[in-house]
Amino acid sequence: MSLSFRHLLVPLSAVLLLLSACGGDDPKDPVCGNGIVESGEACDDGNRTEGDRCNNSCQITTPTVDAGTETDAGTVTDAGTETDAGTETDAGTTTDAGTETDAGTETDAGTVDAGTETDAGTVDAGTTTDAGTTTDAGTETDAGTTTDAGTETDAGTVDAGTETDAGTVDAGTETDAGTETDGGAIDAGPGPDAGTETDAGTETDAGTVDAGTETDGGTDAGPAPDAGTETDGGTTDAGTSPVTLTALEPAATFARSGTTGETIPESLEVTLSAPADTAVLVQVTSSSPSVTVANNGQVVVPAGARSAAVIVTANAAAGSAKATLTATLGSDSRAATVRVLGETEAASLAFLSPETVEVAPGKTVNLTVTLDVPPATDTIIALSTTGGVGTVPASVTVPANQISAKFALTGGASGATGTVVATLNSQSVSAQAKVTSEPTTNHIIISEFAGAGPGGANDEFVELYNPTNAEVNIGGWRIQYKSATGTSYTGNFVLPTSARIAAHGYYLVANGSYAGSVAPDANWAGTISMSATAGHVRVGPANLSTAISDANAVDTLGFGATANSAEGASPVSSVPGAAGSLERKANAGSSSATMESGADATKGNGYDTNVNNADFISRTTRGPQNRASGTEQP
Repeated sequence: MSLSFRHLLVPLSAVLLLLSACGGDDPKDPVCGNGIVESGEACDDGNRTEGDRCNNSCQITTPTVDAGTETDAGTVTDAGTETDAGTETDAGTTTDAGTETDAGTETDAGTVDAGTETDAGTVDAGTTTDAGTTTDAGTETDAGTTTDAGTETDAGTVDAGTETDAGTVDAGTETDAGTETDGGAIDAGPGPDAGTETDAGTETDAGTVDAGTETDGGTDAGPAPDAGTETDGGTTDAGTSPVTLTALEPAATFARSGTTGETIPESLEVTLSAPADTAVLVQVTSSSPSVTVANNGQVVVPAGARSAAVIVTANAAAGSAKATLTATLGSDSRAATVRVLGETEAASLAFLSPETVEVAPGKTVNLTVTLDVPPATDTIIALSTTGGVGTVPASVTVPANQISAKFALTGGASGATGTVVATLNSQSVSAQAKVTSEPTTNHIIISEFAGAGPGGANDEFVELYNPTNAEVNIGGWRIQYKSATGTSYTGNFVLPTSARIAAHGYYLVANGSYAGSVAPDANWAGTISMSATAGHVRVGPANLSTAISDANAVDTLGFGATANSAEGASPVSSVPGAAGSLERKANAGSSSATMESGADATKGNGYDTNVNNADFISRTTRGPQNRASGTEQP
């Protein structure tokens, strides 16, 4: 009998036994093994053999060796168990095992079967020639073998990188993603790939998200001083040289308790080295809680600006009366002090400036009265003078939150000396004042001259004097010389651009062979060579020509009887000795004696009537003076 036919007879006989049992009377005492399923029995196959589907107690059992073994469905230990064909929905029906499509045959394809020699079940787990054939998964040529995924030539999507792999999710072998030559989908590039020696974050990288190498140029903008690098400044980075902090000024200011705003009397400001391309944040800290800086100490200098005000809040009760504010930008820092004023703190007089003043009769000069602290309200200060030095307003007002105010002194009678007095409550401060004569000359003049000297024919000098009350810039001016009867000025020396003469001061210009003990301020070397007995010397601005007559000439001296171009057509007739010189008078009554060692010796050289012979005297000894010699006033 074939295996298929024997397999069919077993369930048919069981059905016949079940039908006969249903048609008969239940015995009172069931007998297991009589082939009839009685009360209390789950089955009765007519025998009491163990190991089949119905045991010797007439209960259904599960065979210990079932589907999926080498002796699968259809063997003596197969169908008839709890999970095998033969249950309530078991083989025996129209789709029962044992038919042409039954499980367990040589060509079976059961869904729950577990792989016979030629099976291809969906849950099968491959025998020698099992599911998947020669390229199946799990066989000799299956996954993980020499030609499978993950091998030398594999290119699987989930593979884990071999020597030539380039999988999308793969993670780096010798030529894989992240290596020197890889180019995978998640990888980052060829030669200078991510993670290699030239990758992002290294010295030569240019990655988009990278920031912080010495030569980086990723998302950031810029070369060496790039964002995140050693010289970076965050907000100021744009590929340009960063600005620096140069000042926190003024060095000392005030803030009134209970107020928020700029300091007084001037606004405290941070200043940069140059206008920034982008907004620059400067951090400002305070040494005392009595002064706090707005915005948590962050002072922003807007793009294109060089400075910004420091906004503070003052509270006298919170700490010391004086706070030191420190501004920091990178490695640069600057400090300034802020004194906290009481809400109604009174001010006192500090001083008048300048401490000494000179004024001509009827002329004015400005003075400044200064308080010790800015007052909370406008403060009126009384003014007065002594000694007839002139007049001042009855009072001057220092505005609230300011510290000083200016006023004018109008000069009184010539020669008067006295004081200017400022009074606040019972306190006074003063300045010394002197009324001087109005200068008779309002331009630079030649004050002393020598065409020769003890050192020889070229021991020459020209001394200039400023009789005015203000410094004069003579940079680029010219000293010129002409012979007694020459038709033009041939000697021409240009003064240094730095040349200046203080009010009532001197400036000395000399030949290279000058032998005097007072050093010249400028040296014409050999540009000019003068006669000791007759000739002309003159001074004027840069546009002075060499013509005999030039309106640009400021002052001219003609000496010697034959000089044809002297002022007033009257040259100085006397000729000094070898050790002497010609000197301009201090006043009309000056003489050689008074000018050399008498009353006029220190009264300057301001007398100028534009007649040379009337304005000069002859000295027996020379007395040149330079810028360092000080000033002389009439």
